[in-house]
Amino acid sequence: MTYAKEIPPRPAGMVFTKHCVGRFEFELPQEMQLLTSGYGQPQFFINIYHQDDKAEKKGVITGEHRLEQWLAYVEELRSKETTKYYPTKYVIKELEPELKTVVYYKDRRRLMQEPDAEHYFAAFFFKDFPEQQIGISIDGRANEFIARNAPNVDEILQQRLQWMRQAIEKIEYQPWPHKQAGVCLQRNILIANSQPPITPSGPYPTSAYKEGSYHENYGAEFFNGKDSLFEIIVNVYGKDQGKALKEELSRYSGMMAFFASSKTKVAGREGRLFISDGKYSDTQREFTWVSTDSKINSVRYAHMEISGKIEIEDFPAMAPMNATEMIVGLLKSVRVRENGMQGVTQHRPQ
Repeated sequence: MTYAKEIPPRPAGMVFTKHCVGRFEFELPQEMQLLTSGYGQPQFFINIYHQDDKAEKKGVITGEHRLEQWLAYVEELRSKETTKYYPTKYVIKELEPELKTVVYYKDRRRLMQEPDAEHYFAAFFFKDFPEQQIGISIDGRANEFIARNAPNVDEILQQRLQWMRQAIEKIEYQPWPHKQAGVCLQRNILIANSQPPITPSGPYPTSAYKEGSYHENYGAEFFNGKDSLFEIIVNVYGKDQGKALKEELSRYSGMMAFFASSKTKVAGREGRLFISDGKYSDTQREFTWVSTDSKINSVRYAHMEISGKIEIEDFPAMAPMNATEMIVGLLKSVRVRENGMQGVTQHRPQ
């Protein structure tokens, strides 16, 4: 099966909005708004939601009481985890700097029925941008287990916190559109990593990451409030994750035996596009595009998946185009963001 190689012409009355996700950009119909997005690296992760989503207490927080809202979010997490068999307590509360830190300790010994159960710390950060009246809720990743018999628990914890803080300092407020290097996130957030994060050696919880390995993942989901959805996920598989990447690619190779697909380039990447009929509508199509040239330890050749569904009747201005043609057009709009790969294009994958 083959699909059109060129972007179908757009109707004059149709308004498209340019979005950035990570090191890429693309255009979607104006009606398709951010639902949820996220970014992660070994030191931390961020979740970002639509600005009108009041159910979420984390992510980008706005307004005069943003610090109080973040503290309430952390306290809610701690309270939910606290039980008779799983006591918790705050051990660090640093709220004066623009990068604020809260850490609570979880005593797992009674729950695990192990007197030597490892120390467990949960770290949270809040990076404030006073001029813009916004703050970002950031969950720490490199902060969890420390051996019960470690003679220098406080020192190890502080080293890990410092490693996380150094990475978080690269988070900037950068209004979109722009041409800045790094990872562009929704709601004007930029991770100014001209080089991808590398797992170091040292007293860090790196058992899950091979030393010298690149790790970076991000994604976003957009929804029009009706029956159309667009999602993009990008994942850099590290040195130690070759088996996982191979299994992921094999999964899609297996799909080719059962579903029609087409070789389709997206953002200069080789890939396969699967399109199927919608479950409840004759005019809806569901789709998945997956990169087939993905390589381990490579930002330029990170594994990409773009999926979703398009109900052409959601977009009457697109007539007489059908849903398949619209899907191809949206995929063809995906491109590497200008300067998005700066500092990483010369990296040779292994």
